[in-house]
Amino acid sequence: MTFEERVRGLDPFGFTPRQARFVATVALHGGYCLRRQYARFAGIGYGKNVRDFLDDTVERQLAVRFTIRPDRGHLYHFHARPLYRLLGQEDNRNRRQASASLVARKLMVLDHVLAHPTVQWLATEDDKVGLFADHLGVRRSDLPQRAFRSAEPGGDTTTRFFPHKMPIALAGTPPVPRFVVLVTEPSGWSFGQFLSEHARLFQHLPEWSVSAVGPRLTVASRAIRRTFDTFLDRPSAIFSVRPEEVRWYFAKRRFVDAGELGRLSVADIDRFRRLRERLTVPAVESLYRAWLKDGDLALSARQVGSPQSTAVSLGCLEIEGLPFDYSQFGSLPGVA
Repeated sequence: MTFEERVRGLDPFGFTPRQARFVATVALHGGYCLRRQYARFAGIGYGKNVRDFLDDTVERQLAVRFTIRPDRGHLYHFHARPLYRLLGQEDNRNRRQASASLVARKLMVLDHVLAHPTVQWLATEDDKVGLFADHLGVRRSDLPQRAFRSAEPGGDTTTRFFPHKMPIALAGTPPVPRFVVLVTEPSGWSFGQFLSEHARLFQHLPEWSVSAVGPRLTVASRAIRRTFDTFLDRPSAIFSVRPEEVRWYFAKRRFVDAGELGRLSVADIDRFRRLRERLTVPAVESLYRAWLKDGDLALSARQVGSPQSTAVSLGCLEIEGLPFDYSQFGSLPGVA
């Protein structure tokens, strides 16, 4: 279902086209919004029209209105199941009530999306998997993912793709994917984790970019740029690993990717985790795919441990500081 189809799907609620686009945008990108965000989206002044529209959604039980602090404005949470059903997202977790810190994260993401109205946004897991796996042919095992065990004894394990739940923009001609990552701490650690979990996908893309988005003081940290540059080449991480270690890592990783953890000892798992921290870079991801196809011949051909093994796809970094104050959500806004 495209975004335009989702907007048209809201026709039964009687929204104007502009209102329907805003509601669909909010529901897909977090579920929460502020009055100022609708005013910005609609290009109108903050006043009666803004209040009347959002308060009407509350009266119709499509949203709830609340405040975090009495000296700040109202927030709205679109939660109604019928609304999400018409968007094809009846079970979307955006319907759930969130903590103040998580609400802040959602509002930051929405602010970024609203600041770029001309690009195509991929908001849902299905949208992202549809593009990269179904349309571009990327193997699902190379998409960022996490496995979640069922709470029921003996229950199945569920794999969720793109678990960070960050939107992806398609911009330009031909369209280039731009991966949004929310940065709410200046050390760059969580940013580096995001990059590592997307490394295998990046290697399939001839061109891509990452937008580091967050409060201005946070994204101004030099650690953000340094983390990205390190991720792209990290020569000390690659060259310090002996070829036999790479061969061992690949052999064990094949078991891990296949879900055959029972074939690894506790010591194997510890060693695998240590190596994975050093080897989750685009160059090694490319080498691993070649090894799966050609075996150890790929290691000889690529000369593991040499500069020739570090070629990567073309990636760039964009940094965007948000011009709004989120202090009402706490001293560390957005840190859940």
